[in-house]
Amino acid sequence: MKKFSLEEIENSDGKNGAPAIVVVKEKVYDVSASPKWMGGLHMRRHQAGKDLTVDIGSAPHGIEVLERVQMVGVYQTNRKVDTSGNRAKVEAFLEKHPFFRRHPHPAVVHFPLALLMLASFLEILAIWTSSGRTEWAGYLVLTIGFASLPVAIATGYFTWWINYDAKENPIVKQKRRLAWLTLALVGLALVTRTFLLADLLNISDPRLLIYLVFVLSQSAFVAKIGFLGGKLTFPY
Repeated sequence: MKKFSLEEIENSDGKNGAPAIVVVKEKVYDVSASPKWMGGLHMRRHQAGKDLTVDIGSAPHGIEVLERVQMVGVYQTNRKVDTSGNRAKVEAFLEKHPFFRRHPHPAVVHFPLALLMLASFLEILAIWTSSGRTEWAGYLVLTIGFASLPVAIATGYFTWWINYDAKENPIVKQKRRLAWLTLALVGLALVTRTFLLADLLNISDPRLLIYLVFVLSQSAFVAKIGFLGGKLTFPY
């Protein structure tokens, strides 16, 4: 059976008429004939010409889908695997439970994203309708969003470490910065709302305006974080 070199793998990316091949667990598969790999791109995120062992481990389907395409050879890397230390223990766990390699952060991060954006909507609606109950609902939603944000940040750091080796990336760097700024802004908003506001619906009170600036600003940051997350998931 043919042994593929790294150069042969990388040149078979399905672009400009090149064949589309992928590597999974050191086995090389030709996916050129698959309609789901048109142009060497699968689901707008997986590019041919790469080792997709990690990706398929956290995909919604298993390795059995590769039985539908032709295995054309093998590819053996010279990379040495560290079998000691905490990283090795984590990798061993993820090998048995691939769900935790990519899914915990996306599963968790949607809670603060949705809640913190909803808080802004409820606060504006409360002032517009002079509804104290709506304002109270906005405050509770903001509080829950604040409580869920540290978990989202922690899982984000874990995903960055385990999938990107904590290497610097412009998008990830911007997401990290915005996440901490969001946490600070929501914290300031809650302190302002809890301890400084007397009339929660009096728009002439400058403290209410400061509170609204905090709330609306964090929603803008949250929207940007969601957009950047989408760029990482679907970079094309």
